[in-house]
Amino acid sequence: MIPRSSGPWRILVVDDDALIAALVADGLRLNGHDVTVAASPEEARLVLSDIDPHLLMCDLNFTDGQSGAAFVGEVREQRPWVACVVLSNHRSPELAVSDAHLLPSDVVYLVKSTVRSVDQILDAVHAAMTGTAIETPDPDDDPVIIINAAQAQVLRMLAAGATTRALAEARGTSVRAAEGLLVRLYTVLGLDTSRESNPRVEAIRLWQSGRIRVRRSSGRETSLVS
Repeated sequence: MIPRSSGPWRILVVDDDALIAALVADGLRLNGHDVTVAASPEEARLVLSDIDPHLLMCDLNFTDGQSGAAFVGEVREQRPWVACVVLSNHRSPELAVSDAHLLPSDVVYLVKSTVRSVDQILDAVHAAMTGTAIETPDPDDDPVIIINAAQAQVLRMLAAGATTRALAEARGTSVRAAEGLLVRLYTVLGLDTSRESNPRVEAIRLWQSGRIRVRRSSGRETSLVS
């Protein structure tokens, strides 16, 4: 735990997982913060002006197709003073949404599977409000798998139900080339590609697990926080 400024802060939590939203909101309220919960960016827009939050805490991937990255970027453009925390299932935003580049560079990024206590949420709030950095621990039981940005795009599309032909069309290549991309992705993920296995299903399970991180083109991994 790191030293924190006391607040209290007005915080808008946007997450369509009702259980996660309630746990986060209750923890913040118990520590004196004024918390409003919205189930989607659309719902959050309706209350944003009334709340005038100090901080936005937002998921990235919503079941109705809305992008949390677009919403966070929109809020920051309109209200540059609002601090931002992303609370995501994925260790890199590129695995959650196609427009991850819209996230502000100073967003504090938390992975849901690594959050073990309210203190970690409070530390993230402090870091976002003060512009300091925190570190998100890697899982203790399973190693993190590193993939590149192109593989992240393919994996995200697989999780959305894309066929091999749809992958080829999206990347402007042939079906054969798309099949090659899939084989390389499965190899990086350490999956069995024999006829007896179903690597597509296993790849999606890994995508859901929060064990995958994206390496930037410079060779450095994506930072979990700013």
